Amino acid sequence: MAKPLIAVETIYDAALKLLDEQGPEALSARNLAAELKCSTRTLYQQVGKRDELIAGLVRHHLSGLQLEFQAQTRWQDTVLDWARGLRGALLAHPNLARLMTTEHRGPVAEYVSALLKTLLEHGFDEELALRSCRVLVNIAVSLSLSEIIAPDGQARHSNRSQKEIQFEDLVITRFGGDREHFQEPPEVFDNAINWVILGIAAEAGLE
Repeated sequence: MAKPLIAVETIYDAALKLLDEQGPEALSARNLAAELKCSTRTLYQQVGKRDELIAGLVRHHLSGLQLEFQAQTRWQDTVLDWARGLRGALLAHPNLARLMTTEHRGPVAEYVSALLKTLLEHGFDEELALRSCRVLVNIAVSLSLSEIIAPDGQARHSNRSQKEIQFEDLVITRFGGDREHFQEPPEVFDNAINWVILGIAAEAGLE
């Protein structure tokens, strides 16, 4: 009697665990087969070769985003929550995010469609709504990926130049805050998205 095939979701879960714990280099059919105690042939039959596995894994992970997305009363709050959700999904599994390419934009496009629908419901012109979504997704993904590949906070602070320290002093003196948490990634991300929101509102003539 033939051994039953392993569920695709089980393979994706094991692959994501392998990525999280050992990094992109460890994601091979041989390692995954050893983890699942199956043959590489079974893996190829279920999820294809490495490129197909990665595409499916991205789709599997990001597809939950649309289900979790909920529009808020104010479109501005919706945009910020949407951007934070995308950032959170990418940062949750940084090694998977490192493997993403433009070929994997399908699941992200579905998430963008949810935002587009919300903007249209708030009275946005279709052309402006599309441009807004395009800018927002590019900024959210770019900032998230730069955060993933950047050194940790302690390393960033220890490698600052004298000019960077002087700039920090100037900003802290004028606007408050503390050096320990100066311009940490979450603050930079929220500021960037909020500035885009202000620009969109100004162009749309909406509040």
